[in-house]
Amino acid sequence: MKNGLISKALVLALPLCAVAVAGVARAQYDAPPPPPPPDTYVATVEPVYFNGQPTYWYGNHWYWRDAGGRWNYYHDEPGFLRDRRMHGLPDRHFDDRRGGGRRDEHGRR
Repeated sequence: MKNGLISKALVLALPLCAVAVAGVARAQYDAPPPPPPPDTYVATVEPVYFNGQPTYWYGNHWYWRDAGGRWNYYHDEPGFLRDRRMHGLPDRHFDDRRGGGRRDEHGRR
């Protein structure tokens, strides 16, 4: 008789435990937003225009500024931007007058 009650209690308790664990896992998964691209990056890269906004691929995210000038990023990459990234991003441009030559995105020649 006791075994039957314990079995029923476990059957009822397991779904509640699963919900509790899922809630803890979700809370731990929420990471802080990634930092936006620095002004030096924005000044040297050609944007991709999406929804009328200049959009920049930086740190594995697409960033754009809202009407107030605040940076936002797409949590889920829009299909158009994914396709654009897969087929080649715009080049970065550097001012050759200030230090000699073209550099890559890490500042190396």
